[in-house]
Amino acid sequence: MIKELYFSAVPQKLSCARRLYEQYGTDLLALPGMGDKLHHLEALSQALQGQMACMTMFSLCRACAEKAGGGCCSAYMANETDALLLLLNMLLGVEVTSQRNDSFECCYLGPQGCTLRVKPIFCLNYNCHHILTGNEAAVLKNLETAASAVLVMQTAVEKILLEHILSR
Repeated sequence: MIKELYFSAVPQKLSCARRLYEQYGTDLLALPGMGDKLHHLEALSQALQGQMACMTMFSLCRACAEKAGGGCCSAYMANETDALLLLLNMLLGVEVTSQRNDSFECCYLGPQGCTLRVKPIFCLNYNCHHILTGNEAAVLKNLETAASAVLVMQTAVEKILLEHILSR
């Protein structure tokens, strides 16, 4: 099970997440406090998206992704997702589908940016020199704070999901 969740190819991880959603989705959503946790994670994710929008990161990151090598949103980075993360996105109401099948960009990168509401840890590390040199320290601190808040809550919810799934 662990291999399928974390160490399989992207299509297998997506298939695994869909299967887990069908098998456990209703039970997971009914866990005590899960609705509140998902709502809070959604709010934190929206706050992060708002901070990124204020910094015009969507156009900056997309331009980089379209260059040779793909930047942070390269096809290689799609493998940083795991089935548990994809399941969590499904529980948040995201229709998780592959947006493309090329060797350049991440398969979850849509026309308006990443289609995932919660993302792999790599995707929450904004250490790119284009971002770092183009923004003031206070703005970067806001970005770091928003990304950290999402990651802390995301990790807590993923732990609950994993414990529930593995106990079955």
